[in-house]
Amino acid sequence: MEYFSNSQIIIKLKFFIISSIFVIFILSQQAFSQNESCLEEDEICNWMKKVVAIKTPTMVASGILLSDNLIVTNKHVAEDSKKVLVRMPDKKIVAAIPIPNDHPADIIFLSLSDRSQKIEFETIEFQPKEVIMVAFDIGRNSIRIFERSKTLSFPNKINKQARIHSSTRNLPGTSGGALIDNKGNLIGIIASGGGQYNEAIPAILLKDIYELNNNESKKFYERGKSIRLCADGLEEIKEYQQSPSNLLIKKIQNNCEFSNNKFLLDMAGQAFGKVGLLNDAIYFLEKSTNLDPQSPTSLHSLAIALHLNKSYEREIPILKTLLEIIPEDPQVLRLSVQAAAFTKNKAFGNYAISLMKIHNPGAVSLAQDFLDNALN
Repeated sequence: MEYFSNSQIIIKLKFFIISSIFVIFILSQQAFSQNESCLEEDEICNWMKKVVAIKTPTMVASGILLSDNLIVTNKHVAEDSKKVLVRMPDKKIVAAIPIPNDHPADIIFLSLSDRSQKIEFETIEFQPKEVIMVAFDIGRNSIRIFERSKTLSFPNKINKQARIHSSTRNLPGTSGGALIDNKGNLIGIIASGGGQYNEAIPAILLKDIYELNNNESKKFYERGKSIRLCADGLEEIKEYQQSPSNLLIKKIQNNCEFSNNKFLLDMAGQAFGKVGLLNDAIYFLEKSTNLDPQSPTSLHSLAIALHLNKSYEREIPILKTLLEIIPEDPQVLRLSVQAAAFTKNKAFGNYAISLMKIHNPGAVSLAQDFLDNALN
């Protein structure tokens, strides 16, 4: 039998520990390399080095590196924070300072430096049929290139809060991410979404917003506070099936309206609708659609609220717009047939049925019978 002295045992033990750590390191590096692998073209893969993760007191989100010292994300991410944490592409954690601006859009710049910066914005203005989202995926704890998706509608130049709408997936952490085309051009900054529809703020606005940066903006911090309090109220109301307290209702009404943030107006409308406060739901959803008349998320929620309120005549113009943007949506088609039946609007009913024959033929027979029975 071979015997070892205490010193020999210690030396062998140290060697074993060091070897184990080295093996673990190698394996982790291999796993890291696999997680970071990219099968897209270089101009798309390069965006994995331009998108960062952001941590605030209330959420984890995404941001876009515009330069070595400047990041862009959403106001509803920063809220009224004086400082946020950023996980850079090299995995280092650094602090960033929000720069106030007076633009109504849900965009804010974050500075990694105390010095004022000059930056040239290279954005193009066109409307691709296909887009790609690059953003932080909380589930994977990494920056991710999402699958290609189709665009649904683009904003006009009149509505400063109007957005690019697409069928890109909605996942926690993606707010502030990049929406790019298949050549790697920045098209928009992800802002929000609902259900199967996603919203992004046009990148073409970045220059105008940056020129409205104002470090002394009292209004900015007041609005940021209202964004935070509105989000708090929306989280609280999730615990109610009906009859939330008047204090909570007022908290949501006052702060969400003052925030003038399209995403939060949508959320407030949906929250009020779920607890049966349909007039409040309609009020906030109409405010949202006024800010962005082509938003499938806002229009869809508004149509449902009007339907539940039996305001079918008011609902039909909303449904007509939705059928232009998302004619394949089965719920929109179903609501359209019902609204046509309840108002005895034969022309609109036939129009909805004609679209249903294309996009959802299996539902045509029952829908046609329902419409015919209502009209006869």
